Amino acid sequence: MNASTYLLSPEWEWLIMIALFAAGVASGTYAVMGLMHFAGDEQDRPVLDRLGFVPMPFMLLTPILLTLDLGQPGRFLNLLFTSPAATERPGPFMFNPDSPMSWGTWAMVLFAPFTFVAFLEALRRVRGMRIPLVGGLSRNLVWLGIGEILALATSAYSGVLINVTNEGVWSDTYLMGGLFIAFSELSGIAVAAIVAGMVGGTHTASAVRTTLFGSAVVSAVLLALFLGNLVALGSFAAIATSLLVGPVFWIGAVGAGLILPLVTAGPVSLRVWQRTDQLVILGALVLLGVLAFRYATFFSAIAFIQH
Repeated sequence: MNASTYLLSPEWEWLIMIALFAAGVASGTYAVMGLMHFAGDEQDRPVLDRLGFVPMPFMLLTPILLTLDLGQPGRFLNLLFTSPAATERPGPFMFNPDSPMSWGTWAMVLFAPFTFVAFLEALRRVRGMRIPLVGGLSRNLVWLGIGEILALATSAYSGVLINVTNEGVWSDTYLMGGLFIAFSELSGIAVAAIVAGMVGGTHTASAVRTTLFGSAVVSAVLLALFLGNLVALGSFAAIATSLLVGPVFWIGAVGAGLILPLVTAGPVSLRVWQRTDQLVILGALVLLGVLAFRYATFFSAIAFIQH
């Protein structure tokens, strides 16, 4: 398959890439919080309570960047509400069940209140603020379960969306949605590593290392399958050897995002960054690796056209 097969050069660039990275960090962090809630280990509380401050600011950043990318605020609102002049869709809300963009937009909108409750619970637990109802709601298993599902949908959204486009690399594999979920979860665990390192949560740090290693293994397997698929379809060079994407992909996404946690956080690992406070560095580097993965996947379609 060659570039002439594809009709248009992709227009998604920096703003939308950062916006969807932010949504991935928010959803990944919330998913990690949910797992910690379900585990019910009170020794994780110092880390869990502070993680609640993370998802909401990232989710607030997402629509701001998407609106700037669209150029007109009204265009973003058109994804949510029907125009008064529109007659083909009854009711005030815009929802197209055949559109991944519509599904993803509403998943993010519905996910936002869950991040708001998590933020209020963090204020209540860490700052001692009196906020009625929040404590019971944030620990309710039904509420947490729905939040986890919406977090996963938000993580997968951008991967599924670009997968259905007629662009090189993006449409050459069925794994994009799963990859984006895996790397979003990896970013959430990286945030947990940073917080655990900052508060000196020794007990949580051990669990974070184990989870970070496991998440890196899953992400590495999916990435290997993804690259194998690209090799079979002749799209491998766009992400692996192009000057636009290749160095960032191998050094950032593979090196910092995957190899680093595999060799430092596993059961048989190099004895580096083993102290709890050094988790901050490890988490920050893995987070940069996830950002590099986002860059590599988004700009690989442009590299494919240029190849």
